[in-house]
This record gives sequence, structure tokens and C-alpha cells, in this order.
Amino acid sequence: MPQIFNCSPSARNHGIDIMLKLGFCFLTLSAMAFGQVPPAEKMNKDAISLQNAVNELINNAIPGVGLQNAKAAYLEGYGLVVSLEAPLVPPRKPFGDTSTAGDFRASANQRHKDVIDKLTNLLKQKVPALESIGPTDSVAIIFNLVNTNPADVPDLPAQIVLTVKKQDTASGSIAVREYK
Repeated sequence: MPQIFNCSPSARNHGIDIMLKLGFCFLTLSAMAFGQVPPAEKMNKDAISLQNAVNELINNAIPGVGLQNAKAAYLEGYGLVVSLEAPLVPPRKPFGDTSTAGDFRASANQRHKDVIDKLTNLLKQKVPALESIGPTDSVAIIFNLVNTNPADVPDLPAQIVLTVKKQDTASGSIAVREYK
């Protein structure tokens, strides 16, 4: 007479369960043992150095606007990523503001150009000196733009992403992408 299928723990084959658990533990431990993770001290030092440099650059390029601090993180298999969010121009004041839409547009466009130029130069200077990333790792700066005057500056991108591989900084090939 055939046996009826039973899922209870007492009816399962314990030998297979033990083999599966041992195999899972072996795979987990081998990935940790053979993974090449940079030392945390170097990573923290490089990440903090880069995020402070980005903070200083943005605070100088966009004065008088309340800015959030940049945040840096290391993504295994990619490299360092620094992200921040800021407006290029302060919001219009509802009363007593004599600035025209053209003034806001010109100011936003000039700061947009300046920020890209300064961030590109920063990457060219800082990335070769980073000790915690390998030559094939990348560094990215993600700048989320807050459009405080969408009626005056409708074509402002929502995000600027600058990326470079460490080995490509000598040639100056920094990719700049803008997303609406």
C-alpha cells in the first residue's frame, strides 16, 4: 500500500535537511571569506573626505540657500556614491520681490553650469587620491535639484549625475547625465 504524503517534521528525511543547512552555511561563509571588502577605516575616511568636499563646494557655489548635507556610501561592486539635494536659486518671495522670471532663469542656468564645472573638477582632483576604491571602481555624485520656481525655470533638470571610474580620471572622461 502506497504511503500518503505527509509534511509533518517527524515524517521528513532529516538527512536532507542537515545537508541543505550545511550547504547554505558553507556558501554563506565562503562568500564572506573570499569577498574583497575594503577596510572600514579607509572607506569611512574617504567617504567623509569626499562628502565634506562636496558640501563645501555646493555651499560656496550656491550661497544663501538652506542646504542639506551630502551623504556618502560605498556600494560593493560599484564604488563610492555621494548624494545631496539642494535648490539652485531660493524661492521667490510673494511680496516685495522685484526679480523677474528672466533673472531667476539666468541665475539658475549660471549656477547649474557652475555646479557641473566645479563638481567635475572636484572629481578630477579627489578620485585619484581615494585609497579605499580599486582602479575599476567608480565614484558618483548624485545631485537632486529642487526646483523652487517651476514657473520661472520650467526646464531645470530634476537630477544631475556625475560618474567616473578611478582609472579614467587621468583622461578626464567624467560622464555627466541630467534627468528631467
